[in-house]
Amino acid sequence: MAKVLELAEKPEGEEFKQLIKVTLLGFAVVGLIAFAIATGLYYLMNFLGIATPS
Repeated sequence: MAKVLELAEKPEGEEFKQLIKVTLLGFAVVGLIAFAIATGLYYLMNFLGIATPS
């Protein structure tokens, strides 16, 4: 672990900004997918008459 930290370089300003953008975009995409699945399951369970927690 110490060797990895020793060899690692700090990202420059532009690289850091790009890393933040990609990370936030990834969080947003995963969140939207999770929201779509949860909403779809909710309406499917309602349609099938299965009780859903409120």
